Amino acid sequence: MKNLFFFSIAAFLISCSANAQKPTKDDVTRSLKADWEKAATSLSPKKTVTVNDIKFGTSEKSNYAQQLEGVPKGALITNAKIDFTENTFYDKETQHTRRIMTAWVYKNAFGEWAIMNTYISYPGN
Repeated sequence: MKNLFFFSIAAFLISCSANAQKPTKDDVTRSLKADWEKAATSLSPKKTVTVNDIKFGTSEKSNYAQQLEGVPKGALITNAKIDFTENTFYDKETQHTRRIMTAWVYKNAFGEWAIMNTYISYPGN
C-alpha cells in the first residue's frame, strides 16, 4: 500500500514536470516560422523569417489575465525577446523588415509551442 502511494505521487510529479517544460531556441524558431512564413499566392508575396537572436526571461504559471488572452490554465509561460527579420519576396526586390518581439512562449491546448506577441518594435526601419 505504501509503495502504491509513493508510486502515485512520483507519477504525478513526473507528469507535472513534463507539462512545465521550458522552450528551447529551436522550439521558438519552429513556432515563429510556422506562424510567420507564408508561400506566395496570387495576392501576396512569399514571406520567410530569419531569427537573429532569442533571449529567455523568467517563467511562471499562467495567471487569470493571461488565461483571458487565451493561454491555457496552468500553462508555464516563459518570457522571450525574439529578434528576427521578415523577408518579403516581391517580383523586383526583397524587403527585409527587422522586428524585436517580446512574447509569452507556452504550450497551447494541443501540446504545441505557441508564441503570443506582447509587444513589437521595429529598430532601424
